[in-house]
Amino acid sequence: MEKFHLNNGMSVVFAGHSKDYSVCLSVNVGHVNEPSKGIAALFEKTLLLQVKGIIPVFGGTMTAYTAGGEDLDETLEKVSQVFQSTVVNDEFVEQAKAAIVKQTHDTAPLTARLMKLMYKHAAFGADWVVTPDEYLEIVNSYSTEDVRNFANTYYTAANAVLVIAGPKVPIADLKDAADQYFGQIPAGEKMPKFKGNIYTGGFGRVDLKEGAMARLMCGWDASKLSLDDSPVANVMMSMFWKRVERALAENNIDAQVEFKIAGYYGARTMRLSVVADADANQLYSIVQAAVDRICDTEASDERMEKSRNAAMVEKLDKYERSDDKALEVAWQMIGRGSMYDIASRIEEIKDVDADAVRMLAQRIFRGCKPTIVVATDVNTQLKF
Repeated sequence: MEKFHLNNGMSVVFAGHSKDYSVCLSVNVGHVNEPSKGIAALFEKTLLLQVKGIIPVFGGTMTAYTAGGEDLDETLEKVSQVFQSTVVNDEFVEQAKAAIVKQTHDTAPLTARLMKLMYKHAAFGADWVVTPDEYLEIVNSYSTEDVRNFANTYYTAANAVLVIAGPKVPIADLKDAADQYFGQIPAGEKMPKFKGNIYTGGFGRVDLKEGAMARLMCGWDASKLSLDDSPVANVMMSMFWKRVERALAENNIDAQVEFKIAGYYGARTMRLSVVADADANQLYSIVQAAVDRICDTEASDERMEKSRNAAMVEKLDKYERSDDKALEVAWQMIGRGSMYDIASRIEEIKDVDADAVRMLAQRIFRGCKPTIVVATDVNTQLKF
């Protein structure tokens, strides 16, 4: 990796080689460190009404825009639209508000949406989470000038990182290309990062119609995981995920299982989601048994080898793609404040042992109050 700065202060990183070019522009703002709730999403929607060919990633403390292609100049030009082609006026802001209203109304009644909103309430407390109607009222209160001031404050060179992955290019040519498309962006001022521990943990329930598939979300605070914890965490997550899947299969339960790091409001949680045509109490019992097993029992050599291999394959599959590579480095720069070598992190997975997995599992699963959210038949009596 190579890093340099343009004259206006924008950080530029060449993330490594790949077949085609992938460019990620990451801005240090999201729904956590925005100056007022919803305005970052309102500007992003205003922007997306006008630019083409880029993919947005709207997060808690980072908003990223990515594009790919075979030609470096064309790819950089696509991403530069974020600055060059965005007009903040009454027409576009009102269109953006209408789009947010429609999207919110379309998704708010969905069970998956209700579960995620309740998960946020349970994991982070009601003060940090608003209802869909409250959110829309706040968004609709903003003037065009409010949106323009937000853009001028946060969408600046000092508050952004440009990451490029692709075929090998002389660093001097890379600097010239980056300067051509981003060198005239106003310097601005780097805005502070979000700091704070707002995880609370708690319980929530969504009542469903009779016969509907049960859903279970369990979460644990992962905000204190360090970069050094990463290899062990990758192995532990792979092991836990597979244990839950095997236990469900052994009980003849056909289920969809997802286990991931979910970022909300600047905090990172490990979130397990299970969807199945089964009794909610049984689903929770299976998950809890998997938690107890990974915390109390060291895995066998065979299980460790399978979990290490699975973790390595997952990381390699993800980060060998240039678009993920650029986004990952942008996340490191904005979220972590520093870069690390992804290949080295993957290599370190080989040395993870069973004791390290068990100790980290105890830190995660028993080091905080869990978050439990259930969507189940209205007649189901929960026993946990």
